[in-house]
Amino acid sequence: MNISKAIRKYKETRDFFAPDYEHDNKVLTQFKVEFPSLSISQTKELINLLENSKDWYDKFFVADLLYLYDSFDITLLEPLIENAIRYSDPSFNRIFLRPGLRVFGSEIISDILTQKFIAGDTIRKIRISSLVYWIEKEDNSVIEKLEKAIVERANKTHNIIELYYYNRYFPDKVGMERQIPNNANELTSMINGNSELEELLYNELGWTKNNR
Repeated sequence: MNISKAIRKYKETRDFFAPDYEHDNKVLTQFKVEFPSLSISQTKELINLLENSKDWYDKFFVADLLYLYDSFDITLLEPLIENAIRYSDPSFNRIFLRPGLRVFGSEIISDILTQKFIAGDTIRKIRISSLVYWIEKEDNSVIEKLEKAIVERANKTHNIIELYYYNRYFPDKVGMERQIPNNANELTSMINGNSELEELLYNELGWTKNNR
C-alpha cells in the first residue's frame, strides 16, 4: 500500500486522531506492518504533504501515522512543528507535536519553538505559547528558554490577548501586577468594540462570538 492509497482509505474511515487516543486505526496499522521503517522517498512524500497540501486531512494522516513509529528522520520535525503552530484548534494542535516529542524529546522541541517564538509575529507568538501545555516535562528546566522568551515578551507587550494566553501558562510570572482577564468571558468583554483586537481574536485566532 503506497501513501496515496493509504490516505484515501484513511479519509474513508474518518477515524482521525485514533493513535492520540491510543485506539487502533487499521489503515495506519496496516501501513506500519508493510513498512516497519520509512524510506527516504516515503519521508520526502510525507514532508511534501505537511508543507504543501491544502487539505488538513492529509496532514492529519502524516501526524497520525508518525505516532506509530519509534523513530523517523529529523527532517520531518520542522514541518510537524510548523503545522502545530498553524493549526488553529488548540485542542488538537498537539497531534503534530507529540510524535516529535516522543522521538526527539521535549528539550529539542522547546528550543525550536523558542527560536520561532522570538522571530514570530503576534499571531505566531500566541499559537506557539498555546503549545507549552502539550510539552511533557519533569521540571520547568526543560522549557526554560521558551519560558524566558514568553515572559520577556509579556513584559513588553500591552496586547491584552497576548497577555491572556501567556498568563494561562505562566501566571506566577506574567500576571503579577497586571490586569489580565481570568477567563474567556472577561477577555471578550474587555476587547468589545476594539476593532483591532476583535480582528485578532475572532478572525485570526478563530474564536467565535459565543466562544466563551
